[in-house]
Amino acid sequence: MTRLCCPSCSLRFAPAAATYLTACPECGGLPTPVDDPRILVGFRLVDPADIPYTLPEAIAASLPVPPLDGF
Repeated sequence: MTRLCCPSCSLRFAPAAATYLTACPECGGLPTPVDDPRILVGFRLVDPADIPYTLPEAIAASLPVPPLDGF
């Protein structure tokens, strides 16, 4: 089983997180596949719950009303 990690951040990714990660959540680098799990000893595990997912936020805005001329 191939595992993913980010060597620059010392992060290893859980299989569930590795299925949809396209970049490291810390540094933005590409995750590196690792075949030997002994290489990952000491790496911090990132779980899908650790990855911040923010919903889009609605903002309120108003446009100025043009003056009514001659009505």
